[in-house]
Amino acid sequence: WKDVAIVVMYSQPDADLLDLSFQAVSSCAYLEDDIRVVNIKSIKAVVGMVPHKPTLPSGVVENRFFLVEKPGLDIATFGVPYEGPGAQDDEDDDDEENMDDIE
Repeated sequence: WKDVAIVVMYSQPDADLLDLSFQAVSSCAYLEDDIRVVNIKSIKAVVGMVPHKPTLPSGVVENRFFLVEKPGLDIATFGVPYEGPGAQDDEDDDDEENMDDIE
């Protein structure tokens, strides 16, 4: 298990939605039975697959995932407060009031 990653696979994007969105919305289905082990040197990019529930052009409403390239830390923390080492304590924000005493 050296130098490998486990990846989950998704379907090709819905072609009609991709066309209607001018190639902006790549909405894919999760392929729960397709999990692969790959050599990390074969990974060319890391993307985010964000859950959504669109109404497809066919009229079908289903749970899908849309592709986000180069996701940043801003989406990595959606609704999940970080409480580990180095987390900013809310009490630290009160120090600004004490800055007036220094001047």
